[in-house]
Amino acid sequence: MLAAVVADGDHKARLCILSAWPDFTGYGFNLHAERGKPAQYIGKVDAQSPAEAAGLLEGDRIVAVNRVDVTGEPHQDVVRRIRSDPGKVQLLVVDMAADVYFRERGVTVSTSMTKSAVETVVGPSTNVYTCATSSSTVPLAEGARVLT
Repeated sequence: MLAAVVADGDHKARLCILSAWPDFTGYGFNLHAERGKPAQYIGKVDAQSPAEAAGLLEGDRIVAVNRVDVTGEPHQDVVRRIRSDPGKVQLLVVDMAADVYFRERGVTVSTSMTKSAVETVVGPSTNVYTCATSSSTVPLAEGARVLT
């Protein structure tokens, strides 16, 4: 049933895999908690950051960090999970429209969702915004995609 739900509305959770860049401090996003809501959200996403390159969007709700469900976890625990590996982090997120779509259909966004319900976005391991080649193209890591 989940595959049919996803196909009808084309709403998916996103597994964003971020790598730290040697010439960038942090991942380039702020973690935001809203009073009265038991969830953590992506706040500001810095331009030309690992977070932007991996597809994180302001307002995304964080469902899991490194494949561990963080729904209902305190802010500091989620921060600790994100920082547990200084070189890489995997964030399962859902944007506001997809979150509402799934909730209205009784589908819980989680790490156990079928692959057809989750889009994986692998961020590059180097700063693609400063690695222009002579042909003015920017090489992307294998499996990465350009977000437009």
